[in-house]
Amino acid sequence: MNIFEAYRLSPWEECAFLLDTLIEEEGCLIASGGKVKLRLPLTMKSDLDKCLGLWISILRMDTDYRMLILNCQG
Repeated sequence: MNIFEAYRLSPWEECAFLLDTLIEEEGCLIASGGKVKLRLPLTMKSDLDKCLGLWISILRMDTDYRMLILNCQG
């Protein structure tokens, strides 16, 4: 996957999705699930590794990112 195919959140933009894949490419982390492909900093990899298969929400702030595990039950 080309990193330019992945979307980079704007400051104060948020995205929620079911995380199913993490790929390191060209110094970035690509987190994807369904139709969502986000370009994120590599520093988030250790936290996101623990969330594979879970619904998450990622918020880009002015200087960093925040992640929230969502409790989505059928």
